[in-house]
Amino acid sequence: MFKYALSILLLAFCQFSSAQKRSFEKDQKSYVNVGVETIKKLNKTSPLVLNEERLSLLKTIETYSDPYSDIPFKEYLKKSEEEAEELEHKEPILYAYRLAFEKVLREVKHTKVKKGTASVWMLYNMGFVVKTPSGCFGIDVDHRLAEQLAPYLDFLYITHNHGDHANVKLMAAMKQLGKPVITNFDADNAPYFSTTATSYKIGNFTLKTDISDHLRSPDLPNFVAVVRIDCGEDAGNFSLLHCGDSGFDPRRFKNVEGPVDVVVLRWGAPRENDILGTGEGQVKTNYALLSHLIEMRHKPYPKGQASITQTLKHLPGVDCKNTLLPFWGEKLVWKGGVLK
Repeated sequence: MFKYALSILLLAFCQFSSAQKRSFEKDQKSYVNVGVETIKKLNKTSPLVLNEERLSLLKTIETYSDPYSDIPFKEYLKKSEEEAEELEHKEPILYAYRLAFEKVLREVKHTKVKKGTASVWMLYNMGFVVKTPSGCFGIDVDHRLAEQLAPYLDFLYITHNHGDHANVKLMAAMKQLGKPVITNFDADNAPYFSTTATSYKIGNFTLKTDISDHLRSPDLPNFVAVVRIDCGEDAGNFSLLHCGDSGFDPRRFKNVEGPVDVVVLRWGAPRENDILGTGEGQVKTNYALLSHLIEMRHKPYPKGQASITQTLKHLPGVDCKNTLLPFWGEKLVWKGGVLK
């Protein structure tokens, strides 16, 4: 009888605790924010179909970003949790930023990946999370709340040591959990550190890297470690090449060359085509994903930020039949040799 009563009390306590737990989306009802409806509509579209509705929504989101580019965004990142949430509830672009993380975290936690498939999420900027039947990893994952993903990632790969690609809190959280963080700049993190082209094997995942310049800058000649990740048979042999902020020089892609299913480019600038093809240092791909959109630490286009408008102008010139423009929080599924 005592055990039964105790069980009832514990259940009641759990239900009470659950009821008391705050929900960002539920709390949003107390605020007015024009971005809520925009994001709701965008989530009903697909990166696979760039129709007039989706174009209109993406351009609307771009109108939200300018006031929170550069200085205001950096100030927001320094605020306390309570102050940051208050801004996220009120400011459309910060609402989109927060909702992207909520969506990705929830889906990564609960998605059961079927054999022969892989789930791919774009979180923010050039940050991607990939989950297969046997594992989950992140590349260049950055967000104010990024460290919350650490329990669900088996390893983290970072292409270079810039704040919008290398999230120090997430790196620390991964290391605390004893999980690999692979870089070309964290010298104390052997064996997951190399400044030369190399290979790694983690579970069913095979990684190959090559060392590139940063956007062809003579000041940063060996700054970016591009990575090709082959996910294994249980993931339908899905493969992905993430280019980071490389200069897209084929001479710097020889260790990752060859056919690949998906390439993560930047914003489709003409020079990005230099690595697309069948020659030495080139990759032949079925899908190209354009990324680095509205990275809020950068000044608005043309002073640094990759704008949606300019990316849309680049898109027709990308030498890949299936060039997609995913936005924050969106998910694609690899199945039967295609993205869905």
